This record gives sequence, structure tokens and C-alpha cells, in this order.
Amino acid sequence: MNVVNKKKKKDLRSFVVIAVLSFFIIIGIVLLNTNFSFVGKKSIHEEAKTYKTRHCLAFYPDSKQGLSFVKDLCREEKNDTIYDYTLVPYGDYYLVNYGNDRKYFADQNFDPVEIKEVSEEGKKIIVDYLRYTFKKEKPEQYYNADFVSKLTYDNIDFSNVTYSIASESIVADIPQYDISVSIPLKYMQKQIGMDFGFPNEIYSKPVYIDPDPAHPIVCLTFDDGPQFNFISGECSSERVVDLLYKYDASATFYVIGDMLTNREVWADYQVYTLLKRSINQGNEYGSHTQTHGSALTDLNTSEEMRKEIMGPVDYLYDFMGYEMKTFRPVEGSFNDKVLESTDLPAILWDVDSEDWLTRDPQQICDQVLKYEYESGDIILFHDIYDESAEALEKILPELVNRGCQLVSISDMLRFYNIDPSLIDYFYSPGYYE
Repeated sequence: MNVVNKKKKKDLRSFVVIAVLSFFIIIGIVLLNTNFSFVGKKSIHEEAKTYKTRHCLAFYPDSKQGLSFVKDLCREEKNDTIYDYTLVPYGDYYLVNYGNDRKYFADQNFDPVEIKEVSEEGKKIIVDYLRYTFKKEKPEQYYNADFVSKLTYDNIDFSNVTYSIASESIVADIPQYDISVSIPLKYMQKQIGMDFGFPNEIYSKPVYIDPDPAHPIVCLTFDDGPQFNFISGECSSERVVDLLYKYDASATFYVIGDMLTNREVWADYQVYTLLKRSINQGNEYGSHTQTHGSALTDLNTSEEMRKEIMGPVDYLYDFMGYEMKTFRPVEGSFNDKVLESTDLPAILWDVDSEDWLTRDPQQICDQVLKYEYESGDIILFHDIYDESAEALEKILPELVNRGCQLVSISDMLRFYNIDPSLIDYFYSPGYYE
């Protein structure tokens, strides 16, 4: 009997020892896996959920998307790090922001934001960014007039395009070209029928300036317009705008105030539609005086000069909220008194197409294409002549194939870090060398 009791006591002691050892082992394991720098840490949001690894503590809004996102945040983390988020209201949605570009959009239930459809106008914006991306990432394909002219809405199979939202942009994956393009959400919210709270602004296509000296920056400028016709689609100004867009070119139109306000042919909405489409497609507008009656230097007072220069500026701002940044004096004639009458710089030119003189498409082509262009060259045309529009059908593809970048005056000045408000007049960069 004593032998049995002794065995039981021995077994009990062994059990206690094992239990105590196991307890301390478990405590040790727990302590080893406890990061005390995380103990007691809480999110700024009471309803936040918690995800934790050895070196990472992350809080997230309760959703599968939130959990998936913080798992990615913590996956490679080897330094003790705590992630908490802020919620930024964007219209009907939230931006869940972890800082340092770690952010995503979610709906009111913190579920993923899905793009269900894109309007026709939205798809055209995607095409603008597709061209932009090709120029930036695949220039060997971009400087080909035939290729660029076919990068259009009608030639892209949108049935296979997929969309997602990353940060404050929409990413469109386009299998047809094995390329992804990123478009600012502010330009697309209306086109996808979703309100992210961005203010409305006039859209203008993105312009990438290639710094490669093999691709000279050339500015196309058009004076004396806009010209309208009784039949929409048949005026030379429209033809010029359409041709520029076909070859992903941009230009600056120096318009006459009286031409803008003439309503004998077109109604307000028709003028607005043309100008808005042109601006959307990357073109810009500047003043070529109100009446074009005489050279500004022939006027007597600074006030007369100011009214002539600012007439189109004030009208277009009142008409559609558009701000002109430059002007072109009639006949290119100016003096100190003219420059002192306005804050806008006078933009001149160094190549004259002489379309006003010859009015012959072939001669216009020969005149423009005889030059080897350098960055900053500015070509003068007039969009009031059908012959000029006809000549552009040959000039534009030839300049693209030569590797020229056809951009507006403002885009060119921006490339050279020239603030238009700080200069009085401008011919070309080479003029000042």
C-alpha cells in the first residue's frame, strides 16, 4: 500500500513539475511573441479593427478591403511599425489614408469602389492619356504620324479594358496595346457617374514634353480667327482643330474679339462647343486685339491699347471662365507703351507660313517644310483660310515623322521654366542667345 502511495506521490510531483515547466514555457513563448511597444496602443477610431504581426500593428476600417490592404502594409515590415489611418471625405466616398501615398478609396460601408461604366467622353480622355503614355514611355512608336493618328476612340477595343482606382487616379489597363494609363480622378468622376467631390474645371489633355534634343519643341500659332461657317463642321477653324487632334498636336490661337462675338452665323452654344472642344484637346487661346483695325503702335493712348488687347481676354473669361495668358500684337508691332498697357506678354514668331500671302496649299507646305526646326521655333498661320487647313493635312504628319513636338506657347514656356507674367515679349529661346 505504501509503495502505491509513494508511486502516486511521485507521479503527482512529476505532473506538477511538468505543469509548472509547461506554464513557464508557454509564458516564455507568449513573452517572446509579444511586442511590448504595441501593448496598449489604440487607433484614433473606436470602431477600427486590428491586424498584427511580430513587427507590425495596423488598424483598419472593418471590411475585407481594409484587411487586405493592411496585410500588404505589414507583409515586408521588419521594423516595429504601427499603422493607423485617417478618413478623408471625398464626395460620396472616403479616402482611407495611411500616409506616404498609402491610400485607397472606399464607399460609405468601406467596401471597394468599383467602376461600372465609363461614358464616351471618358473613353476619349483615356485615349488622351494613352497617347501621353506612349510619348513618354514608348517614343520609338509615338513619332510616327500613321500610328498616332490611329490612336483614337474609334480604333480602340474598350470591351477588354479594365478599370481600377489607385490613390487619386483611375488606372485603365488596355490589353490591345499591353499598356496601363493613369488618369486623374478629378477629370473622370463625371465620366464614371461618381461624385468624389472634386471641383469642376475645364479639362485639357495632358502634354508630355520630351527633353530629348532629337525631338524639337515647335509651336503652331494661328491668328485672326475664329472663322465660322453657316454649316457646322465646314469652317476652317474647326478643320484646324480636328487636324491638330488627329496628330496629337496642340496650338495657340490668337483670336480677334469681334470674330468671337459675331453671331450672324453661329449661336452662343455653337461657339462655346467649338472652343471647349478645342481647349479639351490641348489648344489654348490668346488675344489678337478686339478689332484688328490697326497696329497697336498707331493708337494714341495706353487706355486705347489696353482695351484693344483686353477685349478678347475679358470676353472669353465672362463667356466660359477661360483665362488668356498671352497676346499677339497686330502685324507683330509693339513698343514700350504697348507693353506697359497690359500685364500679358507679346508673343511673336520666327517662321511665317505666308499663308496670308500665297493662299495656296502647296506653297504653304513648301514654305513651312523647308526649315530644319529647333526647339522653341514658333510658326505663324491663320485659321481663317481653307487653304491653311488643307496645307496642314500634309504639314502635320511630316513634322511628326521628323520627330517634332507640336505644342502650345504655354507648354513651351513651361518647359523652359519661363513664367509668362514675368516677361514682356517673346520670339523664341534662340532669339535671346
